[in-house]
Amino acid sequence: MDKFLQFLENHLGTIEYGWTTDDKGERLPVQIVKYSKGPFPGTCTFSTLGLNKVPLTSSVSGKHTWQELIFISYADVGDLNISALLDQVSQMALTYGTAYLRGDVIGPYGPIFEDSTLEALYVTIPGYFPNSFDAFLVDDKKTIVMAWLIPITLREAEFIKVYGWEEFEDKLEELDPDLIDFKRESII
Repeated sequence: MDKFLQFLENHLGTIEYGWTTDDKGERLPVQIVKYSKGPFPGTCTFSTLGLNKVPLTSSVSGKHTWQELIFISYADVGDLNISALLDQVSQMALTYGTAYLRGDVIGPYGPIFEDSTLEALYVTIPGYFPNSFDAFLVDDKKTIVMAWLIPITLREAEFIKVYGWEEFEDKLEELDPDLIDFKRESII
């Protein structure tokens, strides 16, 4: 088994299934997969698989970055539109050639889920997992960084824009909201 795939399954459980085509039958540029586990009982994780094949440029350092995107949900909510969401976000990275960095906000683009006030995605380290999941060392020239996409509200996105991501993460630590609950209220 591929060492990176083994790394993913060691942290996220076995791959249950994946998506290689969209709802129109068009081939996706990056595979999307669903794993059997998440960071807590009753959760599951989705990820891109293959995004790391393309070096993306850091908007801060200008250096190449390789990454995969992860998304966590409760197992009982089903797949919702999570695969389409990961596909769209990965296609944006590939189109612009830019890596997602900690503190980036994608959107807001309106409600992500039905009956939800979450409208944007916040990019951070996968803090609900052990530190060993933050990155995978391929060799001395390539490290694959894991980027966690957290759904956030419009007010939270605006807060990050005004006060910065460090202040937002301080609030997350202080208030400890359930970041996997797609019906959660804004912390701002």
